[in-house]
Amino acid sequence: MKETTFPEITKQEVKYIDATPDEDYPLRILRTYRDNCDCLWATGTDGSCDNPLFQHMNEDQHRRAVILDKAIKKLQE
Repeated sequence: MKETTFPEITKQEVKYIDATPDEDYPLRILRTYRDNCDCLWATGTDGSCDNPLFQHMNEDQHRRAVILDKAIKKLQE
């Protein structure tokens, strides 16, 4: 079986969310998912990415960030 290697990511993802059952819980979830959208694949030492597949995955992260930003804004209103 061929072993798959993945490039570095630009920052460590947040794996746990404070699950205290209070009014801020939904926002904590969304903010954590939004924060994780800043975790991008980097194939270059300068944080760049020259692999088309990983570039596409990074673009998806940016699109998710936009959607989550809108949801967070609505809940904060």
